[in-house]
Order: sequence, then structure tokens, then C-alpha cells
Amino acid sequence: MDEKFTQEEQVAIANVLYNLAGADFQTHEGETACLKSCLKELSFNAANFTPIPKNALQMKAYETIRRMTNEKKRSFSRMMTRLSRSDGHFGPSEQAFVKEILIMCDVPFVHK
Repeated sequence: MDEKFTQEEQVAIANVLYNLAGADFQTHEGETACLKSCLKELSFNAANFTPIPKNALQMKAYETIRRMTNEKKRSFSRMMTRLSRSDGHFGPSEQAFVKEILIMCDVPFVHK
């Protein structure tokens, strides 16, 4: 990716990814490794980061994601897909959460 994510975009995406990793109320080893990889791709330092709860995302993260460029949205969508599949099971709660993000933030679905 040529464009760098802004600090505001990094925080919004990190919040979504942390919530996605715990969407099924389980965090497997593969998800943890994938989450770390995605955060590294973002150049996000998660050392002192505390993710916001899922019910606060719409107010605090969705608008930032909605304003991102299409290239950034595709990159973010790819991260969500990788994270969702990283435990070998893309369950109903993860699917519902990803669909919500795609629709509410106008993000294209990238499956590879």
C-alpha cells in the first residue's frame, strides 16, 4: 500500500480489529498472531492501547473509517478477512460484525 494510515485511522482500525478478534468471545492463537500482524502493517503501537467496547465503535470509529480512501478501505477489508479466517472458522458473530462494518462504513468486501 502506498498511502500511510493517519494516527486517527490507525486507532479506529485497531479498535475494530480488536473487537473482531473477540466477536465470538474466544481469541485463538492464530487470531492473536494475525492481529499482531495487522497492527504491524498499520504501523500501530499497541503498547498502551485499550480498545473501546463494540457498542462505542459506531460513535468513535465508523466515521473515520468511512472517510478513508478506497485504497485504505480495501486494505482494511483485507485485514478483517484475514483476521476472521485466522482461527479456521468464520462464525456467525464474526460474519455479522464484518457485515455491519462493510455496510455502515462503505467498505468493499475483499476476500483475499
